Amino acid sequence: MPTFNIFVSIPASEIPGDFIGEASKFIAKQLGKPESYVTVRVVPDQMMCHGGSRDPCGSVQVMSLGALGPQKNKDHSCAIGEFLEKKLNIKKDRFYITFFDIARTDCGYGGTTF
Repeated sequence: MPTFNIFVSIPASEIPGDFIGEASKFIAKQLGKPESYVTVRVVPDQMMCHGGSRDPCGSVQVMSLGALGPQKNKDHSCAIGEFLEKKLNIKKDRFYITFFDIARTDCGYGGTTF
C-alpha cells in the first residue's frame, strides 16, 4: 500500500511526462513492495516557501505498511532526495519527507483492511 505524495512549487509544465511512472517504479523498489500496490500523487503549482525562500521546494509524504523505521528512513530519505533532485531539479535541502508506518488495521482496501 505504499503511497508516495509529492507536493511541489514547480508548475505542472516542468514535471516530465514520464515522472509518475518512474516515481511508482522507484518507490516500489526502494520500499521492496510490489508496484501493483503503489499509489503516487504529484501535486504541482503549490504556493510554498521553504526556509523563507520561494525557490523551488516541496513536501513529501511516504506511507507504507512496514518497510520503514529509523535506519530505513535515513536510507529512504537519501534515495528520495537524489531521485527528486535529479528528476524535478528540486535540491535535497528544499523539502522535508515525512514517513508514516501505517498499521494493517488502519489501511482499507477492497472493502476490508490489510
